[in-house]
Amino acid sequence: MAIVTPSIVRSVALPNARKDDRVPPQGTPACGWTLLMVRTRIDGTEHYHLVVIIPAYNAEATLGEQLAALCRQTCDFSWQILVVDNGSIDATQEVALAYSSSRVPVSVVRAAAANGPAYARNAGVSATSSPWIAFCDADDVVSAGWLSAISQALYEHDFVSGGVELEQLNSGWSQASRGLSFSNQLTVFEGMFPYASSCNMAVKREAFELVGGFDESMRVGEDIDLSLRLWQEGIQLHFEVGATVHYRLRNELRTMFRQSREYGAIHPVLIERCRNAGLTAPSRLAGVKSWLWMLRNLPMVGASAGRARWLWVAGRQIGRLQGGLRVRRLYI
Repeated sequence: MAIVTPSIVRSVALPNARKDDRVPPQGTPACGWTLLMVRTRIDGTEHYHLVVIIPAYNAEATLGEQLAALCRQTCDFSWQILVVDNGSIDATQEVALAYSSSRVPVSVVRAAAANGPAYARNAGVSATSSPWIAFCDADDVVSAGWLSAISQALYEHDFVSGGVELEQLNSGWSQASRGLSFSNQLTVFEGMFPYASSCNMAVKREAFELVGGFDESMRVGEDIDLSLRLWQEGIQLHFEVGATVHYRLRNELRTMFRQSREYGAIHPVLIERCRNAGLTAPSRLAGVKSWLWMLRNLPMVGASAGRARWLWVAGRQIGRLQGGLRVRRLYI
């Protein structure tokens, strides 16, 4: 087992960066700026063919369940788990290292020079040399056979994703907020390109580095953005049916609404990037139907499941308005 700390942080502006692309120092977008990377290393460890990277922030309550599921996985070649501690003040590191063994090594990277899962994942990739990289989250649980399915798919594909299941870790009302319990097919962003969720993603290092990694200016939606850039390079996303992740939803209306609003706010940013890439994006007024849905279904807030669903839609729509301000376009 090992704990490492970041040594050098460097950010460089490229000549073609536009004023509108500039972001705060804690993150840098992939388009126009280089990523803010942390140079780290893990001493005294062998080379692993695959690394499973888990970004974590104050994750002591859920990380153990994910690590226990991962430690039950089997693989045909050497692999390790790397937890990237993004400035936790709880026992995240202690929980992570408690699961390390000779069969499944678990290491921890401290990466707190910036905030956000995109930064943490990039720091994790920089800390290793493994040619195959898998990502999952500290609050979810991979299913039995997940690693085997992911690794087998990587033999033939550069970019892999799998299904997301919502029933195992969530209450009925929280599931109702999303309107589904299981997604076991390739997801497509607004009918334009397939994307992988960062909670269930694997990619070959060469492809990841080709597009510059995750955009650290994005706190959400960075997986869709990465998928877009990989797709633009002709790297096709493969959906692996056997690689399922049990996804944990927010268990409070307040935090669920905040997450929904964040997702809504990043949507105009992603749409504008698609437009700039020459894709035919949906109308900026496409959200009108959702506003009408909210009016028609206002009575459903009287029940817990209906209230969760209504607030999830409302959060996304309010977020779209906020995201439109960010890109200086009206998104309804």
